[in-house]
Amino acid sequence: SPEPGPKLQGVLPWLFPSLSINRFNMSESSEQDIQYFEAKYLDPKFPIVKPDPTVDDVIKSMRSGDYLFMSGTVAGTWAYGFLLGKPVRGPTAAMCASAGFTFGMFYTMQTVRSRLLGYRENAKEVKKWGLAPVQPRRYTIGDRRFPTRQSMLSTPPLNWDNYD
Repeated sequence: SPEPGPKLQGVLPWLFPSLSINRFNMSESSEQDIQYFEAKYLDPKFPIVKPDPTVDDVIKSMRSGDYLFMSGTVAGTWAYGFLLGKPVRGPTAAMCASAGFTFGMFYTMQTVRSRLLGYRENAKEVKKWGLAPVQPRRYTIGDRRFPTRQSMLSTPPLNWDNYD
């Protein structure tokens, strides 16, 4: 398999075969220094936008669908609290709405963070923020029918011939 070079040009189709350079809104002549690292167990299907996104990055990267999900969750849980909180409807509805806001925020932040890390479709984030300077090298399995055993340890196997 060809080793990717340090430049993005010509490497992106090899690294992510299902995506093309035009989907990232980059011209063929634009170059960006990209470093690659071995990631056997980290296998994002899309390019990494931010390798360590902060809460501020996640909030800035929310889409309109994320805001719609948040508002729908808050409205639905408020209505649930209002309908089932017969003696004191207002406080029950407010408490349920705050629980719905907490759930909606956690779920939305998890979804947006997975887009920034490359585990979900992130064409809009790549267009807005660009690619991260460090990308994982694609790990390919030789033959799925006959896998080779790989050690979970980083040390080489013990050579018993040295212990006669």
